[in-house]
Amino acid sequence: MDLTERIERRRTRRSKNELVVDRDALNPAVHLSEPVGRETLFEALLNAVDPLFDRAVPPNTYVWGPRGSGKSAIVTALVSALDAEVTGKEPFYTATRGGSDRPDVLFVYLDARRATSRFRLYRELLDSLLVESVPERGISTDALRERIADVTDTSETVLVAVDHLGEAGTPDLADLYATFEPFDDLAWIGVGRTSPEELSLPIPEQQVHVPGYTYELVDVLTVRGSRGLSQTLDHVHAQRLAEWADGDAHDALAALFVAAANAEADGATRLRDEDIDAGTAAVPLGGVPIGTVLALSENEQLVLEQLVERALHGEVRIETAAERIAARTDLTGGTVKRLLYELAQRGVLERHEVAVGSRMTGRRPSGVGLNFSERLFTALRD
Repeated sequence: MDLTERIERRRTRRSKNELVVDRDALNPAVHLSEPVGRETLFEALLNAVDPLFDRAVPPNTYVWGPRGSGKSAIVTALVSALDAEVTGKEPFYTATRGGSDRPDVLFVYLDARRATSRFRLYRELLDSLLVESVPERGISTDALRERIADVTDTSETVLVAVDHLGEAGTPDLADLYATFEPFDDLAWIGVGRTSPEELSLPIPEQQVHVPGYTYELVDVLTVRGSRGLSQTLDHVHAQRLAEWADGDAHDALAALFVAAANAEADGATRLRDEDIDAGTAAVPLGGVPIGTVLALSENEQLVLEQLVERALHGEVRIETAAERIAARTDLTGGTVKRLLYELAQRGVLERHEVAVGSRMTGRRPSGVGLNFSERLFTALRD
């Protein structure tokens, strides 16, 4: 944070008497343009794509590390910086446009949580390469592949970073190989949690390991807290959150976000110990990242929203919850029930047995619980 930002933060604090001045700075699903404490990893990634600066196609790269280690923050910042500094990107107006003014390299970031199939990967990639909109329906996967081939034929290289590989419901590294194999002038950076030793397929020539945070997480929380709060985040509170999260930046930031919301609701103008307690209590350690939840379809998020609003998670049967949600929405009971089971299969919800009368025999009915922070989800959906 530079001096101008520090002055503005203090002016805002006194003029509005608010605790939170920038929600995005506290939001674990939003990444800073310059992540904290990861300078050596930026150098490793720049080394991986170094052939681009000699107008050559770099080898594919696999970036891996535990959840909450900052992989997404690093890769999104790298792609954004390369896009701005190397190309000053001018998107193609048609997929067949050529000419001497074409860009040498095109950079694209894709989130596999949203692009969950080959069709979606192709569609999201093409939509990033073109100014014209790419239809959601009425176009085949083969047609998308052909249009991407047209674009790659009229540029030196396309570098695509695909984040969140190998999670529940997302493509894995093998899918990435098959999806982009047809394009000679396209290189990719795959980002996932699985170590190369656990993958039973050819591994990219280049690998970058992102270790979990240790002491750096305190710095991450301090910087983001200083940007998001009108009062500097107390070092003791930052240490408490970092130790509780065990190096997971997502969980630490999620707890900080909830803590700030808790303090604001009480009219407090600074974080208190009880706010930190409320934040850590509201975030399930190792639960589904909020980015996964926010990447769900609108119908899936609607079902979750109703599940929370109607307190239908816990000791309520899935069938009963589905009927009550259907009565409040345009969805049918069958559709809601199917979505609940699918969300449980993907780890967003957790199935468990619910209490029944002592006379019941046979298989006990199931209910669902939340595997993410209810308070964080509700705040970000508002």
